[in-house]
Amino acid sequence: MMSETNTRIITCAVTGSGLTPSMSPYLPITPSEIVEQAAEAAQAGAAILHLHARNPEDGRPTNDIAIWREIVPALKARTNAIINMSASLGSTAEDRLSGVLDVRPDVATVIVGSMNYGIFRKAEALKATEFKYDWEREYFFGGRSYEIVTQNTYAKIARMIDILVDQDIGIEFECYDVGDIYAVEYHVNRVGGLKRPLYVQFLTGILGGIQSNIEHLLHMKQTAEKLFGKDCHLATHGTGPDNMRAACYGALMGTHVRIGQEDNVQERPGVLFKSNAEQVRKIARLMDEFALTPSPVAEARATLGF
Repeated sequence: MMSETNTRIITCAVTGSGLTPSMSPYLPITPSEIVEQAAEAAQAGAAILHLHARNPEDGRPTNDIAIWREIVPALKARTNAIINMSASLGSTAEDRLSGVLDVRPDVATVIVGSMNYGIFRKAEALKATEFKYDWEREYFFGGRSYEIVTQNTYAKIARMIDILVDQDIGIEFECYDVGDIYAVEYHVNRVGGLKRPLYVQFLTGILGGIQSNIEHLLHMKQTAEKLFGKDCHLATHGTGPDNMRAACYGALMGTHVRIGQEDNVQERPGVLFKSNAEQVRKIARLMDEFALTPSPVAEARATLGF
């Protein structure tokens, strides 16, 4: 639903898996870097910290439980911000949730729909041609880069939801397109509703999904409100150059927002953000121009039930 107050929950997506070390020396890679930047982002005003794990040797995305154990407990000791873990790596629901079930964050992300994922577009947008690690070039421009389809079947999604509900871990539903919102409705009805308020994140700007223009974002918001009414909290983010703009659109439309090094490493062409906290401060400053303020952690927890 539209936020009826002048506060907006800021999520900071700290490192992600779609951008790679060669794109920015400020992208946190090691557990200590991820923890430090996440804690600084929370101090700057982020109420939710969205986390991925990476191999500290070369920055490759991983779901290694040992690495998660270096990140989440250390971050819990540093901040009371809501910890949100990605659960996107793995061929089965159990694989994807292995780290989540081990370190038990407040909330885990469930990607609702499958999609032809144009990962190569991320490198093209940044004009990235030189890479420190061989895996990066293969990731964006190898033979399989045109073959990537995110495998989020109804069976896999249903199993993830059932596990998270059983374990009393919160759920953030990520929607790449309008049809995904209808899939959320199906899954919520299937389980007879959730214990916590419904929380839906609009992920826009990926080649293969809905783009970040205002018409599309309004359509996403109106669709969610038609299906869920006031029983849903919405958040908006874009990827690449559209990230900060999409966050502003979302804030003005009454949704919560997400920014961070996962989604975008450039403040403007040729100028890199030096930290996640810098991005949090920027969106807070932009919101302030419209008399909007970052939601404190306690308020965010009360709103979302995490």
